[in-house]
Amino acid sequence: MLLWLLGSAATSQAVILVDTDNALANTTAPTGQYVDSGWAYQGEYGSFLGTMIAPQYFITAQHIGVSASPTFTSTAEFNGVVDVTYTIDSSANGGQGFWNIAGTDLRIFKINETFSSYATLYTGGAEAGLEMVVFGRGGPRGAEVELSGDVKGWYHTGSDGVARWGANTVDGIVGGDLLRADFDNALGQNESTLSVGDSGGGLFVNDGGVWKLAGINYGVDGFFDINNITGDGLEFAAALYDRDGYYQGDDGNGWALAPDSAGGMYASRISTNAAVIQNIVGVPEPGSILMLMLGSLLTLRRRR
Repeated sequence: MLLWLLGSAATSQAVILVDTDNALANTTAPTGQYVDSGWAYQGEYGSFLGTMIAPQYFITAQHIGVSASPTFTSTAEFNGVVDVTYTIDSSANGGQGFWNIAGTDLRIFKINETFSSYATLYTGGAEAGLEMVVFGRGGPRGAEVELSGDVKGWYHTGSDGVARWGANTVDGIVGGDLLRADFDNALGQNESTLSVGDSGGGLFVNDGGVWKLAGINYGVDGFFDINNITGDGLEFAAALYDRDGYYQGDDGNGWALAPDSAGGMYASRISTNAAVIQNIVGVPEPGSILMLMLGSLLTLRRRR
């Protein structure tokens, strides 16, 4: 599988929408069917995003590195009131300052203060087919990508530093630990994929009417080229809803003929790592909370 990671802060771009290049589209909290879908739990970590998952913890991607500024900011755009900056506890995890989830791209940070609210983790393990909303930072889509007169998608553009959201459907699980969503037109206006700079943002799924954190943005299909010749300087990065006729890969690892299908985005899966995450942050999953409550009730009854 040939993926392009999204952790380049120098050319930070964001959620790309299939139906519009309007730079102002989807830059405020989602409403209607997407209300309370995770926007309020996002925060800025360096040039990227993270998601609040416990009173003193947020989660993001490992491959974006460690920010030179040891802070996490819930901006007024996210919380609807005013920018609130939290300081990261550099002494956490024995002085390492964060926890990496082994075998994944997930990284957890602890803050010194306390979040007023945080996301619920998705732990069900049946993400495929669920509607999703994803968050990232940067600019809108660029010029059209054409092959033999047919539009195939859009080039990535430069950064404008603005947070955006988009929707999609989880199309499947890759390698057990990555969620995949194809960039097609299944959801119309809000159908989206990722680009450089979206790493670390949250992916939420609708689980029975409740939006829960199911993934952390990781990568996309790419790069692309019109041939499999290395060193010709023709490779490019783009959001393609039709890869037919292109090669995918890079000069270092080689090129392979791309499938005749939409390009995809990928996110590190939360459900397969939920137990490890909950052990770090100390917040049990809802089922565990219910068992604790039932245990307390049984204890009270016995005492009576």
